[in-house]
Amino acid sequence: MTIRLDLPSMRALFPKAPEAVLKDFIDKQDSILGPAGINHTRNRLKFFFANIEHEVDGFTIKNLTENINYTAARMAAVWPNRFENADAVRAKYGTKSGWQKRAFDDIYGNRMGNRPGSDDGSRFIGRGGPQITGRDGYAKVGALAKLPLEDKPEIAAKYDNQAAVSAAFWTWKKMNAKADTGDFIGCVRLWNGGTNGLADRRARMAGNEAIINRLPGSPPTSTPGKDVIDAATEKERRAIAAGGGGCVVGGAAEGVKQTGVASESSLPKFVTYPLIATGVCIVLVAAVLIIKKRKDIFKNWY
Repeated sequence: MTIRLDLPSMRALFPKAPEAVLKDFIDKQDSILGPAGINHTRNRLKFFFANIEHEVDGFTIKNLTENINYTAARMAAVWPNRFENADAVRAKYGTKSGWQKRAFDDIYGNRMGNRPGSDDGSRFIGRGGPQITGRDGYAKVGALAKLPLEDKPEIAAKYDNQAAVSAAFWTWKKMNAKADTGDFIGCVRLWNGGTNGLADRRARMAGNEAIINRLPGSPPTSTPGKDVIDAATEKERRAIAAGGGGCVVGGAAEGVKQTGVASESSLPKFVTYPLIATGVCIVLVAAVLIIKKRKDIFKNWY
C-alpha cells in the first residue's frame, strides 16, 4: 500500500489551488505517482510538494506559467552579470511592446536545448507545477509524461496534466534518491540548477510536514529494496569502482617489479604509491558514505 492522498489533505497543503489541480493528483495517485515512487514514502511527498508549492506559489500563479513581463529594472536585477542597470536593458532591447519577448529569446537562446536565433527562449518558459524550462526539458518531461510538450508547450500548464508533468519532471531528475537520503539541498539543486528560494522551500516543507505525516498508508515494502539503495548510492559505488581501479593499476606495477618481468606499463614508485593511496582513500570515503546513506534511507522509509 502507498501513502494515500485525499481532498481535505491536498486542500490543506494547497489552500488556494484550483480544485481541478488537486483532484488530478488524487485521481492519478495510483496510475502516475505510484509508478514514479513518489507516494511510496512521506519524505518523498514532502520534498515533492514543497518544491512544487514554491515554484507555482501553491498553484496560484496565473495560467501556471512564468510571467515574462519584466520591467527593465527587474531584468537587470535578475541578470546582473548581463546588465549593469535598467538603462543597459533598455539600450539593448528598447521599450516598444514585446521587448521582453525579444529579451527572453536572446537570454535563453542557445541554452537548455533552445535554438539560437529562434523564439524558443520565450516559448519554452516555466510552466506547470515543476516550472519546466527549455526545449530539452519539455522534450524529456513530455516523453516521460506521454504528452507532446515540445510541440505544444502550453499543455504543460493544463490543470489535468499537473500530476503527469510533475511526476515526469521528478523522475527525469532522479529525485527519489535525494528524498530517500534526506538531501533536500541536493534535491533543490537538481530542481533548478542552484539553491534559489531554498529558505522558502524549506519553510513550505516544514509547514506541510504535519499534514503529510497524518496521511494514511505505508510504503509498498516494509524496508527499502536493493534498487532503492542502489539508486541512492550510485555515485559512491562508481567511486569505489574507480578507486579500486587505481589500486589495481598500482598493484599491477608493483607485481611487474616483483616478478622481474619488464613492461612498458610499469610505473615508478613516486607515481605508484600516491596512486594506490588515492585509490584506497576514495574507496574508504565512498564506503563510509554508503553506510551513512543506507542508514538515512532506512530512517526515511516510513
